[in-house]
Amino acid sequence: MSFRKHQAARITGDFVINILASVIYTFARQIVVFPLLAARLTDGDYGTLLTVTGLANVCTSLVGNSLNNIRLVQNSRYEEAGENGDFNLLCLAGSALSVVFSLVLWAVFGYSWLTALLLTGHILVANLYQYASAFFRLELNFRRILRANILVSGAYIAAAVVFATAELWPLVFLLGEGAGLLYVARTTGFQREPLSRTPLLEETSRKLVAFMLASLVGTVLLYADRMIIYPTLGAESVSYYSTASFFGKSAGIVMTPIAGVLLGYFSQKNFTASKKLFALVNGLSLACLGVFLLGCRLLAPWFTRLLYPTLYTQSAPYIFLANLGAVISIAGNMAQPMILKCCSTRWILVIQVIYGGTYLVSALLLMPPYGLLGFCWAAILAGSVRLCALYALGFWKF
Repeated sequence: MSFRKHQAARITGDFVINILASVIYTFARQIVVFPLLAARLTDGDYGTLLTVTGLANVCTSLVGNSLNNIRLVQNSRYEEAGENGDFNLLCLAGSALSVVFSLVLWAVFGYSWLTALLLTGHILVANLYQYASAFFRLELNFRRILRANILVSGAYIAAAVVFATAELWPLVFLLGEGAGLLYVARTTGFQREPLSRTPLLEETSRKLVAFMLASLVGTVLLYADRMIIYPTLGAESVSYYSTASFFGKSAGIVMTPIAGVLLGYFSQKNFTASKKLFALVNGLSLACLGVFLLGCRLLAPWFTRLLYPTLYTQSAPYIFLANLGAVISIAGNMAQPMILKCCSTRWILVIQVIYGGTYLVSALLLMPPYGLLGFCWAAILAGSVRLCALYALGFWKF
């Protein structure tokens, strides 16, 4: 087998392994954990839980996922310079930010001290796990990602069976993410890196801040359904919209990690971008998403009724549009890795700001007269603007 064919076979195998890992993780959270929480909590309590977990995920994406991506992007620079350090210092700063964020959530939602403490632990552990999993991608060791997701999924399901209550629910997420962090700590050396700075700290910090700002806008908008709907239409409406869109967001959990595989390969020193590769990657993702959207049209109502019988009636009118918005968002996530590697993070920030402005303005205009239906159209419009902007930037730069 030629080198090129061997490389193609390896990349294909990594995609398959990563998709399988994501399917297992998605099944545990979306098919077992969240329906179990929905069944045991009132509609209002469940809507509040979704809002808080959405905000917690904003923090996790802002800190842990940003560190993960910048580690991948900057890794070749550190190897070329022969330097090792900086990232554990950045992790400490991110942990301090996480504690402040959790205190704000405690003050806003008025949880008991036990729930607040568990929520703080969950956010801290999730941030560390998000960052540390970059080491699997640096090694291109996607089998370990599969093993980690199997372990995390088992921990999530076991914890949900025992701790799915109004006060202890953060423990479900803490134990799930904690299992993954322990596995990464045992199989990589991320925790043994020196707690020291290098001459690259300023450059890395600058890129990290730019990516964090872009990530903040993107993640806030990812969970905008909870953060906009909650104060406007109430906690119950959060439950209805999240239930309507769960099928598409589950696909996002399955497909978006493919972007992690791409970024892992793009982080290698011998990677070269091209218009042809950009078109191929995004053409394939659009084809897959088109097939998924057809399946969503046929199967999403049935799955939604099966998993969320108490919420289905109120969610049914929004299922297709909510999932269409989710699919458009996934297409944008698939387009971003090559742009992140080869273009300035300022471009990502500009696109995210345009995306955010479109989302918020259209939501504020459409929600008063049309309620959740207006929010669905706002998500579709904003996602389409972002996707077109990413495609335009990609074909211009490569």
